[in-house]
Amino acid sequence: MRRFKEYTVNQYLELLKNMKIDREIKEIHLHHTWRPDKKGYEKASNKESVIYSIYKFHTESNGWDDIGQHISLTPSGTVWDGRDVNMDPASIKGRNKNALAIEMIGNFDDGYDKLEGVQLESLVKLLKGLFNIFEGVKLIFHREYSKKTCPGTSIKKEELLDMVNEKQYPKEISEWAKDAYEWVVREKISDGSDPKGSVTREELWTMLYRYHQKQYGK
Repeated sequence: MRRFKEYTVNQYLELLKNMKIDREIKEIHLHHTWRPDKKGYEKASNKESVIYSIYKFHTESNGWDDIGQHISLTPSGTVWDGRDVNMDPASIKGRNKNALAIEMIGNFDDGYDKLEGVQLESLVKLLKGLFNIFEGVKLIFHREYSKKTCPGTSIKKEELLDMVNEKQYPKEISEWAKDAYEWVVREKISDGSDPKGSVTREELWTMLYRYHQKQYGK
């Protein structure tokens, strides 16, 4: 059975930095899954099985050699690995050479899922890291070279690039705290707001209580 591995964004970027990449990366392609949507992923007890179902569709229905994308970004802000980075993706017809493909899990057309919270912040962090690793790359939305709405009509490229360039990015947290930040938001222990603010005793009690509830259900 084909297996996939889940990483934090920081872990995945570090993996890429230390990886021997034999091909030039000139474009980052951004997609959304449409199906599964965010709810479909979140209700799955085995999250890897969702990525495996995408792999099966890509290989059995589309006839591709492997899953099409190199990276799958989850609603909780983690990433799953996919196609070997040294292989061209099955991403955009006529533009796969020298491309790296990201698939965001969700349906981001207007009126459906929203790209927000930790998923948005992880996407910004991921893109920022990829731009640093692959200097000079361009961000390409699938719809720029297709009749599809992918990566979703609710996502505006200019606004996303503004966030990556830190014009609208949420308040930064310390590098050493980023994995912990992603975790407390993902586990719904904290909403992640005001990362530099002081914590009252009430807030600390509430976070500890939420953690206890998740661990022990009491």
